This record gives sequence, structure tokens and C-alpha cells, in this order.
Amino acid sequence: MDTKNMRPQFEERYPVPEGVAWNSDSQRYVLTHLKICTVSQYEKHVERWMCWRASREAVVVQMPDRTSEAYCEEFDDVEGGSFNEAAYIRDVRKVIEAQGLKVVA
Repeated sequence: MDTKNMRPQFEERYPVPEGVAWNSDSQRYVLTHLKICTVSQYEKHVERWMCWRASREAVVVQMPDRTSEAYCEEFDDVEGGSFNEAAYIRDVRKVIEAQGLKVVA
């Protein structure tokens, strides 16, 4: 999972304590200044980050198959039929909400 998208949301909710920084090489938070941030504060932040990542990685949504016959409408004047986008969007919304997630329009 790409942490580039998760981290800004996490840091908005849980600001990075002074004395802690993100190390892009190791892809983790590091304690940079022990006099500003205690080990306990650092560990608390890292634990929150681990929980945040785990909660995001646990969410998996299986999208409906766009090529399914359910989304193909046949018309007499259209060769090959057409894609029913409204039905597909409705079903996408259903599978997302089935995961207990809120969908906003």
C-alpha cells in the first residue's frame, strides 16, 4: 500500500511530535532529537502510525466486473450495445457501503 496517500491524513489527525521526523529511505518515523521528544512520545506516535496503516490495509473492496453482462444494454439502433454507467456506479456504491464505509457524492 502506498504510504504517500495515508501519511498526510494521519499527520493531520495526529501531528508529528517535535523531535520526530519521517525518513523516506526507511519509510518510517525516526526520533531525531531526544531532548525535545521523549522515547515514550516517539513510541506512542509510531504505535498510532502502525495502527492507522493496519486499519487502512484491512479495507479491501472488490469492485464489480465492468465487462459483466449486467452492465451491457442492447439497443436496436446501436451496434454492440452500450455500457450502463448508472447501474455500475450503483453497484460500486453498494460494495463500498457493504464494507461499512460512507460514500459521498
